[in-house]
Amino acid sequence: EWTSAKNRIELQGLMEEKLEQFPGLLLNFSQPIATRVDELLSGVKAQLAIKLFGPDLGVLASKGQALQKVVQGIDGTRDVAMEQIEGEAQLVVRPNRQQLSRYGLAVGDVMEVVRDGLGGRVAGQIINGNERYDIYVRLAKEFRDNPQTIADLRLQSPTGAWVRLGDVADITIESGPPQVRRDDVQRRVVIQANVQGRDMGSVVADIRKAIADQVDLPPGYSVDIGGQFENQQRAQKRLMIVVPLSIGLIALILYFAFHSVGQALLILVNLPLAMIGGIFALFLSGQYLSVPSSIGFITLFGVAVLNGVVMVEAINMRLESGREAVASAIYEGAISRLRPVLMTAIVAALGLIPMILSNGGGSEIQRPLATVIVGGLVTSTFLTLFVLPALFGWFSKGKIADMR
Repeated sequence: EWTSAKNRIELQGLMEEKLEQFPGLLLNFSQPIATRVDELLSGVKAQLAIKLFGPDLGVLASKGQALQKVVQGIDGTRDVAMEQIEGEAQLVVRPNRQQLSRYGLAVGDVMEVVRDGLGGRVAGQIINGNERYDIYVRLAKEFRDNPQTIADLRLQSPTGAWVRLGDVADITIESGPPQVRRDDVQRRVVIQANVQGRDMGSVVADIRKAIADQVDLPPGYSVDIGGQFENQQRAQKRLMIVVPLSIGLIALILYFAFHSVGQALLILVNLPLAMIGGIFALFLSGQYLSVPSSIGFITLFGVAVLNGVVMVEAINMRLESGREAVASAIYEGAISRLRPVLMTAIVAALGLIPMILSNGGGSEIQRPLATVIVGGLVTSTFLTLFVLPALFGWFSKGKIADMR
């Protein structure tokens, strides 16, 4: 049970308020599995990853901060933060070539002292059964724990003179990047963000427009938006192929079932009628067209076609008997199928109502799918009972002539 908040969003706000006083923290509120999926998609633990590519880390840092401010100003974005690309303490040894030439030393001599003295050199191996471990020898900790002691290290010149390392090189502790990240061999910095209260597509569109208007990127720098949005775009491209292919297969099956192009097209008239209800239901509920809702449309098309098949088959059976006029057969066939069509739609709609009312984990996927199906069933069923019988005679002229 919730003890300090009524729901997850309110608890998230309280946690954010307590944690934002600690500088340097990147706050991101998500679910365990969702976090893993987001990290696999884009390398960051957030829904959106705005990636800035470019050659210079300094420019990436300054432009990245500008992008972060722009994204924070977009309605619907939460937990906006830029990954850390500076602030790591690093020991930097810069050889002074002029001083080195005075003593006849090379840069490699300085680097060798630093490499062997600080990093260590392999002096042998320890064998433990089938396992082998290298033995590294390096300077004791008190001779390498600060720049001053490192500067006191000695190296010998070709003339035999001993020279302090600090006399031929500048040794400092500087702030640098903890890690240089790349995508497609290009350096990049990521601004991560979550989306709340709006659909991801419109948020990304606003982000792109704001970046184009407010951020001036130098030549050689570019912005790419990944994460769940990138995965959503890939899924929608697949659906652009799957949905027309599904409708084409349905039309082919209908033609083989009724041996009439007109009646196959008549049943397919149910599809735009069903889409009207699905789109209107999304609009009334304040939801948006997404991958789950697109899958809902595919399911809705199947139910709508089923209702049309039931209606057309009932009318055809009466016409084949030859005992009734065309108008009477259409009317009686529609009346006889009223109850089965209504029962199919009502049962399906009642079964999906709990998904529409859900607000727990996974509801962001269930609700759009169920909303589309229920809304589409309302208009599809109503219009199937009235529009389809009214258009039957016009679409079935050839079929009626063959049966007569």
